[in-house]
Amino acid sequence: MESETRNADQITSKWRDIRLKCTEFGGIYNNLLNIRKSGSNDFDVFKAAMDQFEKTTPTRKAFPYMKPWLKLKDAPKWKEQTEGSSQSSGSKRSRNSDGTSQQSDGQTHIDINDDPIDLENDQPLRRPVGRNKAKEVASTSLNSSVMDMFGNKFDRYVQLQETKAEVMTQMEQKMIEAQTSFQETLQTKTDMEILKMKTDDLEGEDLELFQAMKESV
Repeated sequence: MESETRNADQITSKWRDIRLKCTEFGGIYNNLLNIRKSGSNDFDVFKAAMDQFEKTTPTRKAFPYMKPWLKLKDAPKWKEQTEGSSQSSGSKRSRNSDGTSQQSDGQTHIDINDDPIDLENDQPLRRPVGRNKAKEVASTSLNSSVMDMFGNKFDRYVQLQETKAEVMTQMEQKMIEAQTSFQETLQTKTDMEILKMKTDDLEGEDLELFQAMKESV
C-alpha cells in the first residue's frame, strides 16, 4: 500500500495549487456575484462559477477544492486577494455605493509565498457601514446559508462533480490501456508474420538476419 506521508516540498506544492485554484475560482465567483440577476440565489451563483471555472481554465476540469474554498473565502487576507481578482476579467467597470463608476486595472498580485492564512482564528471581514448590503450578506453568509438553504442539493452537486472528475480519470486510464493493448496486438501480428515467412530464397547475411529476427520473437 502506498504511503500517504508527504515531505515538506510536496506539502508546499499542494498548498500552492490550492491557493492558486481557490483564488482563480474566488475571482470568478465574486464577479458573478456582482452581476447576478434578480431572483438568483447563492447556490445559482456558486453553480455558475463552477461551470465557468471548468470551461475557462486550461485543464478543463472541475474545480477540485470546494471545501477548502468555503473555509478560505471569508478570511480577511483572502478577501483582499479574491476581491481584486473578481475585477480583473476584462477590466470591467464597477459602481461604488455613491453611484460613481471606477475602472479596474485588470491586475491582481498574489504572493503564494505569503504567510499561511489562519483558518481557525480569522473572522469574516465586516464591511464599513454604507457598502452594498446585499453583497455583504451574500459574501459573509455563504458558509452557513449554502448548507442550510440547499442541504442535500448542495451535497449532491458536490458529489456529482467529484464523480465526474473520477469518471474522467478512469476514461483516460482506459484509453491508455486500450492503446497499449492495440500496440501489443499489432506486435503479435507482426511476430506471427515473421514466423510464417519462407526462407527458401534467403542466403548469406539475409538468412542470418532472418534467423536472428525469428529468435527474438
